[in-house]
Amino acid sequence: MARPKLNQLEMLVAVADAGSFGSAAAELGCTQSRISHAITELEEILAIRLLVRSRTGCVPTGAGHSVLAKARLILRLTDNLVDVAEDNATVIGRVSIACFRSVATHLLPRALEALAIEYPGIRVDVDDSCEEREEVTQAVEEGRADIGVAHMPVGRALVTLPYVSDSYVLVTPASLALRAPVSWEQFSKLPYIQLNCSGAFAILEQCREAGFEAEVSRTLATDSSIAAMVRQGIGYSILPRLAVFPAPDGVRIVDLPIPARRQFALVASAASARLKPIQIVMRFIRSKRIVKPSDAFRAGVVSW
Repeated sequence: MARPKLNQLEMLVAVADAGSFGSAAAELGCTQSRISHAITELEEILAIRLLVRSRTGCVPTGAGHSVLAKARLILRLTDNLVDVAEDNATVIGRVSIACFRSVATHLLPRALEALAIEYPGIRVDVDDSCEEREEVTQAVEEGRADIGVAHMPVGRALVTLPYVSDSYVLVTPASLALRAPVSWEQFSKLPYIQLNCSGAFAILEQCREAGFEAEVSRTLATDSSIAAMVRQGIGYSILPRLAVFPAPDGVRIVDLPIPARRQFALVASAASARLKPIQIVMRFIRSKRIVKPSDAFRAGVVSW
């Protein structure tokens, strides 16, 4: 089904305002025949008569007045879209983000892609080298990053906006036979590998309180190194779900016997949080419309 075109609506409004095809043609800088052809097409699409033509000029019909009201609204909205696009293009800035590797891999790309389209003047630099949760907040507090995607809790001195969360999970060799429900005892013959970060040690203590007694056989600094060892059957570990998404071949992800979640937040200094480019970047990162289509969200790895 054919739909009205913006130029047809523009010409209809011009004729109605000018009172004749000739005056409208002069205003728009085109020929009378072009305007006449466009309005005839519009009348055919809508299947109604819009103008009463005479030697002295043109006046809208009753239906024409109704269509004109809608046409003016559509053209105003179109003008607003152009204004918004021009305003967005004038926002210029460079924004730095500190975060974990898994956040940069699975959560930021879609947001930064959408940001680049709508705000081409904002450049974003991402430092995904943070291993400790304190490193993210320190980068923001020391001015090395404008925004941090931090693991809660964080200091009160920072502006904090809630973000997504994921869970801590057992990361085991796929060859390990497990029975439901999973219990700590089923891992007693396999060495435990600990991630060397404060968040992982905090979860370890939480598990200890729930009866987890395994001794740490070795400690590694990165989740990817641990996943590689687990894949070889060297041991098992407790890691954030997002850090091992998607599960590597030879690795199985199992829920902990106890609930344990990792809550993220966007953090910024009070001064930085007042700057428009930083506000815009934070809005895009936290956009549910952008995050929900991501693989991590659709797989249930992260949630609000």
